[in-house]
Amino acid sequence: MKNKTDKYEERIKQLEDELSGFQNAVAELKILNEIAVAAGKASDIDQTLNIIVQKIIKSIEAEQGLIYLITEQKDVFTTFIKQDDTSRLKHSYHISNNITGWVLLHEKPLLIENLSSDKRFKSTEEEKRDIRTVLCSPVWFEGKIIGIILMINKKNKKSFSENELTLLSIIAVQAGQLIKNSELQQLNFEKKREAEIARLETEKLQGLDRIKTNFFTNLSHEFRTPLTLILGPLEKIMDQKNYNEDQLKLIYKNANRLLRLINQLLDLTSIDAGKMKLNVEKGDVVIFIKGIAASFQPLAEIKNINLMFVSEHDSLNSFFDHDKLEKILSNLFINAIKFTSNGNIIISIPNEFRIKNNNRFFEINVEDTGVGIPVDKMESVFDRFFTDSNDTVQTGTGIGLALVKELVELHHGFISVESKLNKGTKFKIEFPFDEKFYNELGIEIISSIDDSKNFINEVPAKDSDSETEEEKFNKEESPLILVVEDNEDIRKYIKESLDRTMRIIESSNGKEGLEKAFVNIPDLVISDVLMPEMNGIEFCEKLKTDEKTSHIPVILLTARSATENKVEGLETGADDYITKPFSTTELQARINNLIKQRKNLRKRYRKEIIFDPKDMAVTSMDEKFLIKAFGIIEQHISDYKFTVEGFAKEIGYSRMQLHRKIHALTDQSANELIRSYRLKKAARLLVKKSGNISEVAYEVGFNNPSYFASSFKNLFGYSPSEYLQNLNSIQES
Repeated sequence: MKNKTDKYEERIKQLEDELSGFQNAVAELKILNEIAVAAGKASDIDQTLNIIVQKIIKSIEAEQGLIYLITEQKDVFTTFIKQDDTSRLKHSYHISNNITGWVLLHEKPLLIENLSSDKRFKSTEEEKRDIRTVLCSPVWFEGKIIGIILMINKKNKKSFSENELTLLSIIAVQAGQLIKNSELQQLNFEKKREAEIARLETEKLQGLDRIKTNFFTNLSHEFRTPLTLILGPLEKIMDQKNYNEDQLKLIYKNANRLLRLINQLLDLTSIDAGKMKLNVEKGDVVIFIKGIAASFQPLAEIKNINLMFVSEHDSLNSFFDHDKLEKILSNLFINAIKFTSNGNIIISIPNEFRIKNNNRFFEINVEDTGVGIPVDKMESVFDRFFTDSNDTVQTGTGIGLALVKELVELHHGFISVESKLNKGTKFKIEFPFDEKFYNELGIEIISSIDDSKNFINEVPAKDSDSETEEEKFNKEESPLILVVEDNEDIRKYIKESLDRTMRIIESSNGKEGLEKAFVNIPDLVISDVLMPEMNGIEFCEKLKTDEKTSHIPVILLTARSATENKVEGLETGADDYITKPFSTTELQARINNLIKQRKNLRKRYRKEIIFDPKDMAVTSMDEKFLIKAFGIIEQHISDYKFTVEGFAKEIGYSRMQLHRKIHALTDQSANELIRSYRLKKAARLLVKKSGNISEVAYEVGFNNPSYFASSFKNLFGYSPSEYLQNLNSIQES
């Protein structure tokens, strides 16, 4: 009986050993598979080496790991990768060369359980203190050693085992195959494997991405509309000085903060969608940063913060996207001021450049003496929507720093952070310096833009001592403005702001707005972009491509602030573009500017006897209209019975439509246009001596020579006979 029991126990132990072996084999296969899959996604050898080292460190719980690639002569180390914290493994240590030399000489893996007691290797006291246990294995490929894997110190102060040495040797064989795989074979394989995965993932994600993008777009539109109704009236109230200053400033401050958060969300969405592009131009980094820092000085003073800008360069001309860098620095400054009180914030530009992949990078540091960041939160500060539950440390929306990191990386730069709790935080940014860096990436350098100039600056200042142009009109003669906006409050807000000087007609969507534009032929249209029935882009395009309305200036209002959206609007023929929330003062200035431009253009027609229709036209459609209109008048030039009604019928307009179209282009009624055309034709005939005054009058459609003479003098300031007598002086003037 005892023999049977012994046999059973022996069998059980054998099965347990086999099971343990199977488990070890499965674990090894799992690690090998993880390495193969992960390394298969690498784009180059350096990335492959990184992945291999990371997986080995994790699987055997090492503190540090390195891979050396060696030459055919086995005496020159050409490439090495270090992982994890190597600060304690000083460059002066020669132990790695001793160990790898031994492995190359014996062509087999090596386990050092305790460096202090291993007599094979000489080492300093410092090395014995810092390096306890070591694993080292040759990397094989087709019978040759092509590299060395070195693992230093097992975590928790333990020693590496023979099993871990065996595992490292197995991994080293696969590592050799991975390293030596041709990039082309690897790329082709991955393309086939990933194409199917990408197709399936795309089908799943496209719908979600579309919903997410639409959500943020629509959300921003909904936010910007009430912001317009908050900020606009606030500006008016604050101008009147009849308010509780502290309360209104608080409202204004928080409305602007909300706007900033919305813009950050839109920027993140734009980056995710791959729509945000670099607009790199040359500029002086020192002057640029100094200007941004100065704008935050008042905010810093409120919290008794000493805000300093220090540069070791007097000037530093580089190439960068001005808008992206401003957003990066503004977020970092706001963050530093928020978490610092009665302290210092130092913005600095060191003298030395960092060299990375043979490219120079300039450095910007933003350092504060604020509350700092806990060690366990450092890795998460750049995560989107990251906040800390501990109210004593940094909290917030988690948008600003996430956007900073995204923008830095979009700019092909680097960002890092150092911090000590209750001591302060330092953010370091590194940006590409040279133009050739962007040229090699195919990024076009744009011409420098003078940021000091903008549209509002170009609007002529109002002369407070002189009567405004609007005040010279009575209500019937003032400009007719069509406001197309689906939000009733916005329409009301615009109407109340413009009602004193202009006539307003309203529409709640693009389709209805187009119908009203065709019927009323307004002097200017203000249209929202996002609307039901027909959006503002389509509405503007239809307006600008119809002969009846092509001359009408269009100002688009939108919640979308991205440059691409503005370009889309302007390409459809829009004359101007304002982003919500907007100031009615700005809107009024832009309306006045467009109307004044058109009026100056119309004045030319009154002065010139001979002119080209294209000189009067705002669009090609307007040019075609004028050519057609003048052609009709020319056909009936001698017919004194030719009237406005006949003119409108022949050109295909109603009398009112014809009047407003002609008035918009020539500042005259249809009847005045016919008469002035006849008189200018008469002046040309008189100069050519094509007949006497009476004959010319009849030829251009005047059956009363006396009326002809008085009309001629009203237009030119001379009677027909005086005109001929003073022809030389008239032509010289």
